[in-house]
Amino acid sequence: MTTVAEDGKLADGEQEPRRQLSTLYFVLIVAALTLAAGGMGFLSGLRILSSAQETVRSEGGEPLGLLGGLQRMEGANLKALAPIVTNLAESPPVWIRLEASLVFHESPDDADALAARISEDIVGFLRTISVKQIEGATGFQHLSEDLNERVRVRSSGRVRELVIQGLIIE
Repeated sequence: MTTVAEDGKLADGEQEPRRQLSTLYFVLIVAALTLAAGGMGFLSGLRILSSAQETVRSEGGEPLGLLGGLQRMEGANLKALAPIVTNLAESPPVWIRLEASLVFHESPDDADALAARISEDIVGFLRTISVKQIEGATGFQHLSEDLNERVRVRSSGRVRELVIQGLIIE
């Protein structure tokens, strides 16, 4: 049986094993594993990106780049709406500004009048919702779907989509 003296040495003259050395090894191992995992993630990302670009090239198109690009919609006509500013259904006034465009199947003769009616309908709808209903990504998705449904009904199917370009809530 060994006993420990007051100076931290074992009675037989041996010293206690140092924990600092094992802590250093642990930190080095964790750092090496972290670097290896980061490198593997980077390499797999490059592989996915190169295979996507090869697919685009084989289909005859040009690559969109890292951040994507504009998608062409053949036969689509775009009509920008005037910015819509209104208050939401909240007790302290909460204001919303919505910038959107309409994508038509075919260019209608009464596009300006239809855009004005759709803007009025959007204002009426926005006054009935609260901030909590449009919080986060899912709230924004629900707002977009609701607005698209209302636009399709209001336009009798002549509008393909309502594209939200900007949304500010204050």
